[in-house]
Amino acid sequence: MKKILTVVLSATLLMGACGDPTPPAAPTPVTPTTTETFTGTLLLAGNNIHTFTVSQVGGVKVSLTSVSPSAAVGIGVGTPSTATGTCLLLGDLTAVGGPSIQMSGTATVTGTFCVAVFDVGNLVESVTYTITVLHS
Repeated sequence: MKKILTVVLSATLLMGACGDPTPPAAPTPVTPTTTETFTGTLLLAGNNIHTFTVSQVGGVKVSLTSVSPSAAVGIGVGTPSTATGTCLLLGDLTAVGGPSIQMSGTATVTGTFCVAVFDVGNLVESVTYTITVLHS
């Protein structure tokens, strides 16, 4: 009986050691501390792309600070495609220039991202713009 108990106990201990490993904890997002400002001229039916590099998992905030002459344009955040030279947007919206943050989210990985400024179909002339990206 003692021998059977020893075998069962040994088998139980060995089986417990064969479980799936515990995954590492997800990184804690940091507060964005890097500010990048991009300017450009957006042509009718145009699409301009600006890249930035996120070095730590954390917040991303985008502000279209000015558009002149005043107009509503599209802004979006995504990842650059080297194959097509475009920005594969993860999210976008239509905005007018102003001091408030129009887009915010969290970069869950590090690497190169892009911000796009594009005509949503209502421009009647070229506009100049300034867009600010705050990231970690």
